[in-house]
Amino acid sequence: MKSRIKSFGVLILILGFYVGALPAHAIQFRMLGWASADVNLQFEINKKPTEACVFTDDLSPLYNFKAEGPLVLYKMVANKEGKPVKQVACTVPIPAGMEQGLLILLPGDDTKASSRRVLPNQFGFVSDTAPLIYDYIWLDASQVVRPSGTIEFINMSRVPIALQIEQRQLNIAPQAKAQIPMIAGAKRMNFKAAAQVDGRWRVFESNPLCTRGPDRMLVILRDGPAVLNATIPSGEPNISMLSLFEWPQPPPAPEIGPMASSNR
Repeated sequence: MKSRIKSFGVLILILGFYVGALPAHAIQFRMLGWASADVNLQFEINKKPTEACVFTDDLSPLYNFKAEGPLVLYKMVANKEGKPVKQVACTVPIPAGMEQGLLILLPGDDTKASSRRVLPNQFGFVSDTAPLIYDYIWLDASQVVRPSGTIEFINMSRVPIALQIEQRQLNIAPQAKAQIPMIAGAKRMNFKAAAQVDGRWRVFESNPLCTRGPDRMLVILRDGPAVLNATIPSGEPNISMLSLFEWPQPPPAPEIGPMASSNR
């Protein structure tokens, strides 16, 4: 367990250059679970609680946060007397200047949790395997950084990765990223990915990327689950690829002004 916590700590330090934690402000954000889904997180705005859902294979709904301080994610747990209390899972400062973000939640040190008795959400569900304590990474998800009609690849693995998308070739170092435009109107794009393992390039993905419909895409390349290591031959790449789709947002409803009375 200590080695897992240490490895996640190293990942956070390495990825710290993406954004710095600075004073808070209003932000729209989505969340992604690094290791587990979680339906028991909550946060507050003006003392009003909002229940949040976190997934490992898809983006969460879009949340709006506006407060003087950091974003505090917590869980409702039962204390020693069996009474419901808030237990902080993660305190997240909002980076200055960031208006749209992706908050990636990584397992933290659960030994810091005073209670392990998580109470069900409003629908009666409990994510039994979810962490009690989280670490985090912020990624800027603004249209300036990731415009509509683009695919961004982030290499969060420990090895260099080479990509071929249609006729384009990309080499992405560990903890680096690259961005390409989508082909307008294309339902899919030819795609192949290889990782450099023991000095040799080995293909780990050779299937078309589905690009039909989304406004923009984020593809995260990361080290595969440790439980699979025993089934993968020595020297073979153990890389997982997660494609995240963001769909076009509906236009805001027009403001309706006062209507003139028809009474005469």
